[in-house]
Amino acid sequence: MKRIAQKLILMIVAIVLFYILAGWKIPIVWRMEMLKLPEGCETVYCTKIWISDVYWLHIKGEKVIKCDMGYEETKAYIEKYNSEIAREYINIYLYEGMSDIAIYDSQNDEKFWQQPDRENYVKISYFRKF
Repeated sequence: MKRIAQKLILMIVAIVLFYILAGWKIPIVWRMEMLKLPEGCETVYCTKIWISDVYWLHIKGEKVIKCDMGYEETKAYIEKYNSEIAREYINIYLYEGMSDIAIYDSQNDEKFWQQPDRENYVKISYFRKF
């Protein structure tokens, strides 16, 4: 009986430790990856997520996609075909621009600035303050 209790405690500690180190990312990645995107969109930069206390405690996640529809149509499509609950804490931005808390920053992306169709690059951003 004592051995079973030790194994159970060890499993609980392992689960809690996993959640603290990386498990909190899973629901955010799931939410960003499950968004309904227009046909023909391709992922340029995969989903990255971090937690930070710069300025305030927050979670930031970003993914960059390329859609031939362009930014405005892609944003409208995502807003139309995804519920408000699915889009909670998610914003859609044009990839151009600069931010001091961005994960993917176009200002430092030389490959991006060489592309003739820069208006087709869209940043899907998850941002939640605590």
